[in-house]
Amino acid sequence: MIKELIIYPDERIKHVSADVRKFDDELFTLLENMQQTMDYHGLEALSAIQIAVPACAIILKSPDGLLELINPRIIVTEGTTLEEESSAYFPVGFSTSIKRYDTIKVVYENRHGELGHLNVSGNFSRRVQQQIDFLFGGSLLDKMDKDARVDVLKQLEKEGFMAGESCPTVFVRDYFKRGAKILLGLIALTFLIIPFVASPVDELLFTIDKFTLIPVPLLMGIYYFYALYEARRYKQCTSCQMGNIIGTLAILGLEFIIVTIGVFFWVNP
Repeated sequence: MIKELIIYPDERIKHVSADVRKFDDELFTLLENMQQTMDYHGLEALSAIQIAVPACAIILKSPDGLLELINPRIIVTEGTTLEEESSAYFPVGFSTSIKRYDTIKVVYENRHGELGHLNVSGNFSRRVQQQIDFLFGGSLLDKMDKDARVDVLKQLEKEGFMAGESCPTVFVRDYFKRGAKILLGLIALTFLIIPFVASPVDELLFTIDKFTLIPVPLLMGIYYFYALYEARRYKQCTSCQMGNIIGTLAILGLEFIIVTIGVFFWVNP
């Protein structure tokens, strides 16, 4: 099955991939998906994280055919060269000079868990190193010095590729959630007061509680629709956001029901 490629500035590429422990049908399916995706996009190499699967698996086209590297590790290096590189992760036409080892020795496992090793040099060596970088959360930008990286980021931003759209620490939707919780908390506080006050104060508090309940569903609705907007905006963390959104709404809904029952069946004088 052809999978969607992670494209800059999607920060899932920074996830460190886990070693493959099970050499089973799930791994075989992953490798087949990777090959089909690589062929579809006309690529020479692909790592699993480039299709959003954080597993230490790489496939490459070599002079001897398709090569699958599972849990690869570079154990020997020799010499260095500085050459232009591009990557499927970055926009078409983007390239930068990267310094890499000229010759490397790699140990790896095949799809059946059998140990192998690989001695490569030149352009093929660079291709292998670039894919191994992906497995450990790195990209071409991480190979550049600070000044060059800043210049490249500015250029990418001018071209419309905004690196600043990563998941924020605090989402705007959280303010609507906080507002709903504050209102529910204030109503719950009156539950402690009403038994100790006489009429007509208890009736006044009951009336205030009823009006305080009204904005809560509205805030929940605004939270939901703004959360969907933020999930689309910060696509690199959509999956984790959706779980948080559903959980938050479920808790708020339960709290709203409990407080409403309290207002109309216990507080109501």
